[in-house]
Amino acid sequence: MLGRKDRIGQRGRHGTPLYIRITVTAYIVLAGLPLIRMEQSLRESPELRKLLGLKWPVSKTTLSRWRKNLGPLVRELIEYTYRLIAKLKGVPKSIAIIDTTGFKRSCASSHYEDRIGRKKKMYAKVIAAYSPDVDAVFTVGVDYDTMHDVRMAEGILDRIANSGLFDRLVGDKGFDSSELMMHAAKRHLVPCIDVRGGKLMPRSGIRLLSKRNYDALRAERGNVRSLVESLFCSVKALGYGFIHSSVLEGSATEIAVMFLAYITLLS
Repeated sequence: MLGRKDRIGQRGRHGTPLYIRITVTAYIVLAGLPLIRMEQSLRESPELRKLLGLKWPVSKTTLSRWRKNLGPLVRELIEYTYRLIAKLKGVPKSIAIIDTTGFKRSCASSHYEDRIGRKKKMYAKVIAAYSPDVDAVFTVGVDYDTMHDVRMAEGILDRIANSGLFDRLVGDKGFDSSELMMHAAKRHLVPCIDVRGGKLMPRSGIRLLSKRNYDALRAERGNVRSLVESLFCSVKALGYGFIHSSVLEGSATEIAVMFLAYITLLS
């Protein structure tokens, strides 16, 4: 009545292996396919099913569930890939440059959105930690576009610090927060974050120290932050500039797949 014990926790006819679920999800993202088109392609093309390792067609409901649930695992694969590249290049410690960008959550053109009167554009906000020495992304975080840069940085700070692979945290004025700088310093990451000027220009304390660190790093290595902006453009190109999922978990998986594909292609 309860079924076979070796099937517990598995979905589908025989439980699709995890690596195949990741492969199928990556194909959907990198081919820019809506789930309904992917379902149709799998039903009509035995060659595609064989290419992806599937023995039978998969419904769009199942594809949606895979996309929604695989995000954390894909992020772990990004970090694992980073460690492999860093080891191969002989880089035990590096600087972690953090920056944010937006991924469009709709394939509609700007003209169409203006015509239907959509005033607020739909975006997912992404933060990435990048190493210029390894030339790879270590980790990514995804949230709604209303989330502040500082809050997003706090969301990935522990992963950066706990890895033991970084000694400095670099960011622009969007991350100007004494709380974030103090947290980074306590986790043995030297804050190299730029600060706002004018009346907000610091005269002492952790913000002044961070500003001096940032200026010294820029004098030593140039504008390394521009490398992250170039990275974002390249990653977005892999996904045709937008993501399909309407839920945050699905969006996070799509974006993580694009980053994983990018660093894998580079390596």
